[in-house]
Amino acid sequence: MSDEVPSLPGKTELRAIHLSIAGRHTRYMLAGYLRHVFIMASVLLAIALTIDLWPQFHLIADSHGRGALAAIWGIVRFSALRTPDLVAPFFPFAAFLGVVWTEIVHTQSGERMLVWNSGRSPIQCLTPVILLGIILGVAEFTMDAYLGPAAMAVQMHERLGLDGQRLDRTRRGDNHWIAMPNGLLNTEIEYGPPPVLHNLTFYRRDDSGLLTEVDMATVARRLPGTKLWLMRNGRFWIPDEGPQSAFALESSTREMMIPFAERTVSLDLDPLWLHVFGMETQYLPMPVLRALARTDTGPESKGLYRTRLQVLYGEALLPGAMALLAASLAMLFLAYGTPLTAIFGMVFAGYLAHFGTKACLLMGQNGYMPPVMAGWLMPAALFGATLAVFGVIRRRRGVRH
Repeated sequence: MSDEVPSLPGKTELRAIHLSIAGRHTRYMLAGYLRHVFIMASVLLAIALTIDLWPQFHLIADSHGRGALAAIWGIVRFSALRTPDLVAPFFPFAAFLGVVWTEIVHTQSGERMLVWNSGRSPIQCLTPVILLGIILGVAEFTMDAYLGPAAMAVQMHERLGLDGQRLDRTRRGDNHWIAMPNGLLNTEIEYGPPPVLHNLTFYRRDDSGLLTEVDMATVARRLPGTKLWLMRNGRFWIPDEGPQSAFALESSTREMMIPFAERTVSLDLDPLWLHVFGMETQYLPMPVLRALARTDTGPESKGLYRTRLQVLYGEALLPGAMALLAASLAMLFLAYGTPLTAIFGMVFAGYLAHFGTKACLLMGQNGYMPPVMAGWLMPAALFGATLAVFGVIRRRRGVRH
C-alpha cells in the first residue's frame, strides 16, 4: 500500500460559460415569465379598457342594434379592436413587472439558491430573459405598428366609438388654419383621397412676411403631379401699390377683390399629409408613416412622423431591455431574500424607465429632441443600466475580468 498522497492541481480550471437555449431551467423560467407578463398585461388592460369604454359605453352598446346579445357583442368586439392600441403603450412596463414577479417567486421558493449552488452563473441565467425579450419585442412591434392602425381603420370605416367618429375620413372636417412656408390657409378639408379643399382663404406672404396676395374660393383640387391647385368660383386680391397695401375682409373692401371662375394657385401641401390631417401618428399604417417620414413636408410636423417611426423601431428592443433590467436588479437585490424596500425600489425604477420612454416620445414629437435620440435613448440607457448592474454583481461575487 503506497503512502504517497496524490498532488493537487496548482489552479482550478474555470468552466466555460455557455447559454443553454433549450435547457430545462430555460424552459421553466421562460414559461414563468410569459405567464406573469400575460397576467400583468391583462390587469393593466382591464383598467385601461374600463377607462376607455366608460364615456362611450352606450354609444358602443347601441352600435350593433337593440337587445342584450347585440349590446354584449358590440362591447366585446369594440374591446378587441381597442386592445392593440391600449396594450402597446404599457406592454414594456408589463414585461418589467412580470419578470419582477417571477424573480420574487424564484427567490422565495429557494430555486435561485439551488440554481446558483449548481454552478450556473448569473450570465447563464439570462437565456430565458433574452428569449422573452425576443418574443415580446416581436409582439410589441406587431401590435403597435400593424394591429393598432388596422383596428383603428375598422373603427373609422364603421364610425365606431368616439375616435372612430372623430377620425372618419368620409366626413368634411371643420375649419382649420394651416401654416405653410409661403403663407397661411384657412379651409375645410374633404380628406379623400384625393383631398379636396372647401371654402378656403389663402393669404400669401413674401420672405419678409408682408401680405402679397389673397385667394378665396369655394373649392380647390390639386392638379396631379404638381403643387398647383385649381380653385373654382372665388375672388383674389393683389396689391396695386406693392405688398404694403391695406387689405380687409369687410364688405366695404370686397370690391377690391377680382372674381374668377377658375384660377390656378401654388400651394405647398402634401396630399397624403392632408388625407391623414388630424390623425394621431399611432393610427397611421406603416406605409403611410414611412412616406410621411421621408418627405416630412407637413408644416406642423416638427419631426412628428420621423419620431414615431424611430420609436416604433426602438420598441422592438424595449420589452427585452426592460426584462433584462428587471432580471439583473433581481439578481442584485433579491439574491437571498425579498425585502419590500428592494421590491418597491425595483418597481419604481421600472416606472421611471416607462415614464422616460413616454417623455422621449413627447419631446421628439414636439421638436425638442432629434427623432433618432427620441426612439433609441431609453433602450440604450436600459441596456447600459443592465451592464452596470452586472458589473456590480460580478464584483460582489469576486469574479475578475
